[in-house]
Amino acid sequence: MFESDGAHTPVRQIEQLLAEMAVTGDHLAGASGIRDVLQRLAIRAREITLSDFAAVSLFDENGQVDRFLFDGMHKSLALEVGALPAGRGLLGQLPVLDRPLRLSDLTEHPAFTGWPDGHPAMGPFIGMPIRSGDQTIGSLYMTRESGSHSFSELDELSTAFLSIQAAQQINIVAVRERTARLSLLEERENIARDLHDGTIQSLYALGLESDARANAPDFPEQAKPIIEDVVNCIDEVITDMRGYITMLESQAPAYAPNLARDIPHAVHQLVPSSIGVLINISAEAVHTVSAREAEGLLYITREALSNAVRHGDPTKIAIELRETGMGASLTIQDNGTGYDAATIRSGLGTVTMRTRAEALGATLRPHSIVGMGTMINVTIPRAETPND
Repeated sequence: MFESDGAHTPVRQIEQLLAEMAVTGDHLAGASGIRDVLQRLAIRAREITLSDFAAVSLFDENGQVDRFLFDGMHKSLALEVGALPAGRGLLGQLPVLDRPLRLSDLTEHPAFTGWPDGHPAMGPFIGMPIRSGDQTIGSLYMTRESGSHSFSELDELSTAFLSIQAAQQINIVAVRERTARLSLLEERENIARDLHDGTIQSLYALGLESDARANAPDFPEQAKPIIEDVVNCIDEVITDMRGYITMLESQAPAYAPNLARDIPHAVHQLVPSSIGVLINISAEAVHTVSAREAEGLLYITREALSNAVRHGDPTKIAIELRETGMGASLTIQDNGTGYDAATIRSGLGTVTMRTRAEALGATLRPHSIVGMGTMINVTIPRAETPND
């Protein structure tokens, strides 16, 4: 907040504004990704305006809320309120605005549609568009509890400068993530080519040589079953590796992952239409996972779907992604043949899923019952935050 300084108020205000911008710049510079940028912006917006609640959203190409991070509400209360805003009502007005919306009482605005059950009653409101070029890419929202004093023109000015810094930092991080994803795609293609041209060919040659030796006239008869088992294992590894190569070569989008969009796309690519698929993805989970976490969860989903289709012979598959309060939880379950973990070798797909989960600090739990199907669950725990 700006301080009043009599005749020197404008000069003092400018000095404070520049100081606030410097603090904001330092605060945003250490952000690790888009989600972290948005969380820091929400915290900063609340600090600058002394608001009770602050949030920041990003919009997709259709003007719908794609990400939403907030500060000022305890996580337990947020869970009671339920799903995060979808961009309807008053918040739905902001994607089409090119200027701020400052209200003494947001409940009197014609677009206000009411509060979700359990949501605190708010009154004073500032909605500040985040502009990039001629496009509104997101918004900042600041509110105070009903009956509190209204936001001032100076509050509006300070958040206007914050929105400029927000647009700059969001664009910087988006370009960085896009570049990293392009590099990752190129690396995947190189790995896939090396595996196909080198490793698989070597394994295939080893299998042929082993089979030839076992069929030689002087080969001990009692050792032939052992060689047959070895050849079968080599064939299984080759099959798993070809599936892995297919995963690497899949055309993952070069833009930031969005699980609400990319999981259905993976289903379309990997699951035959004869298999029924139920997808339940909560908006809150989509908004809270980082780009890196979304990438890992998408990979695990693709691998689990591939395994189910190739080995399980299911008629139904269910995919659920939700925020539990303890973290993001992804479950892929099928009604296929299942397997006995005590007697079945862990394939390359299972190993890579577990490795990917460990890289996220997550826990992967596979569970299968012969004749009843398989379930894969991965949970990414959440560290405690100031709102906890």
